[in-house]
Amino acid sequence: MLKKKTINIVLDSAQHTWKKRPSEIRGYQRTYYITTEDGDYLRLDYSLKEKRVRLYMEIDSEGGNAYYSVITNGKITAERSVSTGRNFGFSDKFRERADIFASIPNREALKLINRNYGIQRGKSAPPEKEKPKTEKEKLIEETKQRYFKREFYPSEGADEERGRKLFKRVTLLDLIDFLIGVLISGSVFLFFKYSYMAMGATAAFFGIIIGFVDMFFRDRSPIFAKVVFFLFVGAASYIYGYFF
Repeated sequence: MLKKKTINIVLDSAQHTWKKRPSEIRGYQRTYYITTEDGDYLRLDYSLKEKRVRLYMEIDSEGGNAYYSVITNGKITAERSVSTGRNFGFSDKFRERADIFASIPNREALKLINRNYGIQRGKSAPPEKEKPKTEKEKLIEETKQRYFKREFYPSEGADEERGRKLFKRVTLLDLIDFLIGVLISGSVFLFFKYSYMAMGATAAFFGIIIGFVDMFFRDRSPIFAKVVFFLFVGAASYIYGYFF
């Protein structure tokens, strides 16, 4: 009986140690993963060549909600909720598990983290004392992080390709927006008896509106090429109609 109990203790201890394997995510070399005593699944993928590390976690107490963070050249370049698609605002969740991430048996991988979220070898993550921010400051900071960063819309499993090719971010919904804008502008052009000024004003207005719709109603980063297209065509059409 004692022997059986000892075996179970050993198995439980092994279950909560970091395991490693080659990473299946493109752009990363190896993966460390663990299931904690609380039932959380934590994972770290890293690339020494690209100087990039990806932290991932599924929180059992939240029903398996998943979050990940990408750190490139020592700076946080992406922070995202896989479940909701929301960008940034989850630092506390990573800090709460910093001591577990810090126990990864790989100094090079920990070095890539660069002490972000308080993760450093041999130390837990003490909560940082920051000056409380007002609601306005929080809104401004989140807006900057969300809409004015280099990687606008990171995709799961392909963080290294974010922002490199615009067409990869274009969806069927964007094509539908484009067709709707063209149809509305064309209809106004015909309704006002071939008025280039009316068509131009409509196209420019549609470009602005569709950008706000993407940001505030669809909760996604806007495709600026789509917005600029309607603004440029609208301005050109209005100027042409005004002078000719």
